[in-house]
Amino acid sequence: MLLALVRSCGALLCVVTLIGCANNSYSPAYDSLKTLIATDGGQATIPDKPDLRFGYLRVQVGSYPPGLLVLGYVDPHPAGEVEVWYSGNQEALRLQNGRVVGVTGALHDWQSVRLNPAPPNWTELGTQPVRYERRRDVMPGYRYGVLEAMRVEALPGLPATELLASLPQEKAQTYRWFRESAEPLAGQPGNALPAAWFAWGRHRGVDTIVYSEQCLAPDFCLKLQRWPVLEEEP
Repeated sequence: MLLALVRSCGALLCVVTLIGCANNSYSPAYDSLKTLIATDGGQATIPDKPDLRFGYLRVQVGSYPPGLLVLGYVDPHPAGEVEVWYSGNQEALRLQNGRVVGVTGALHDWQSVRLNPAPPNWTELGTQPVRYERRRDVMPGYRYGVLEAMRVEALPGLPATELLASLPQEKAQTYRWFRESAEPLAGQPGNALPAAWFAWGRHRGVDTIVYSEQCLAPDFCLKLQRWPVLEEEP
């Protein structure tokens, strides 16, 4: 559980595996992935050169040590493919066009996310903000259908946030950055989430969101980075 595991292991993700390791179709990946993380005093360290047969997402929560998620599979969707990422503790994170559209097994779960209308492609966004609505089902608390007014726009430069040390400023300056904010609509429970930040760049030969900061709750924010930092396909 993205935070429970921090408490128990002292690292966000102590072992990289696939949630389906009990499924025979995933066992070869598990055999390869379980050796990727070196340990030092019981804590996990992220390899600079992991096995590039697989896709990885570097994740950090607050000041806790980072960990890795591994790409399990990709679901086709008319509004953009949904990537399903797994941790070694059976959490699942779903990303669509870089946005979190589902989280299960974490301290804060987003069991379902609907975007209406579907936001435009990142490359189509200009300095004028685009608005849409997001509806999500949230646990704990059994809050279903939380409706928010979303506002997304391109930035002229770097975002007003402290980037990870794994993303040098000179590299960050080569990306195209976006800010996305959420405001609960009238009568909706909960407080507004902190603004999200997205960076559009190139990873392993594909133009995509390469870095983002997104909050599942006001005090629970994820910094997500495609790993390793590698522009061209190896």
